Amino acid sequence: MDFFSDKLKKYISTVVDISEDFNFEQFKVGRSNITFKIFDDSNTFVLRRPPFGLKLESAHNMGREYKILKVLNENGLRVPKPFYLYNKKELSTDDFYIMEFIEGDTIANDQVAERYDQSQKKTITESFIKALTEIHNFNVINSELSNLGKHEDYVVRQINRWNKQFQSQKVREIKELESATNLLLDYIPPQQTVGIVHGDYRLDNVRVKDNKVTAVLDWELCTLGDPLADMGTVIASWNTKKEKDSPFIYSPTLSGGFPTREDVIKLYLNESNLDLKDIEFYTRLSYWKHAMIMEGVYIRYSMGSYGKTNENEIESFKDSTIKFANKAANKNLLEEIT
Repeated sequence: MDFFSDKLKKYISTVVDISEDFNFEQFKVGRSNITFKIFDDSNTFVLRRPPFGLKLESAHNMGREYKILKVLNENGLRVPKPFYLYNKKELSTDDFYIMEFIEGDTIANDQVAERYDQSQKKTITESFIKALTEIHNFNVINSELSNLGKHEDYVVRQINRWNKQFQSQKVREIKELESATNLLLDYIPPQQTVGIVHGDYRLDNVRVKDNKVTAVLDWELCTLGDPLADMGTVIASWNTKKEKDSPFIYSPTLSGGFPTREDVIKLYLNESNLDLKDIEFYTRLSYWKHAMIMEGVYIRYSMGSYGKTNENEIESFKDSTIKFANKAANKNLLEEIT
């Protein structure tokens, strides 16, 4: 897609310290909003914009994401500093924003994770969970993000929202998703607190330097509600080679040497006063939500919203939806994965 026109590049050079003939490259990590590294000989920034083409209702709100980063950064949390939000519709039909480039590594998959030894993986894990509890312990009610979303009934709202979006773009029947939805609705734990929910907290969504998490990325799914939903995603994605049919096929933890899921739960409990007795529910919710997300990615890829792709890649997203749905529909989920 021809996004960086000469006029747009010139405009960008007037709002951040970068030359108008800057270079750019798209980050391969992430399958929803599109993220570019923009750079010249002196400076580097990151630009985030929505996918091209079809967009789900209420999704890909750049202004909302920008505000989240701004408030969290100003309150000392580990997020990139946002510099500029474009919402004028003159040089780009879609909004976008520019933020700080964080030096370090993204542990995107098990191959990258193999560069680290067991001691380093332990330190990374401790920092990863500490960064999450910092977010969850942040007093969002008394912050500028208090109106980011409704405070109560997070799980019900999530189920309704994702179901609505799935139905609006539905191209096939997936019976496992229906079964998982029923399992979730059978028992919804009481919400213990109101906090920030990142929405997709995984190792491949943070930046790591010197074995410490320096920044949490990809805030497009952030809202207010039950923060334990994030722990559900941590546990769901924290898979090992022993686990059967995990849909997180590139999870960094597949490299081995990381603390166990039980260890991760203990680390969280050491920094939080929340109860994790219902962690199986939140883990199921994560698998279910990821099935919904992957189906949306599959549809957008098949329609060309991410530019040129190949059929094998499109099929892999199609199959991924089913794998996530199968996990979500497993009645003995926690017993299987631990």
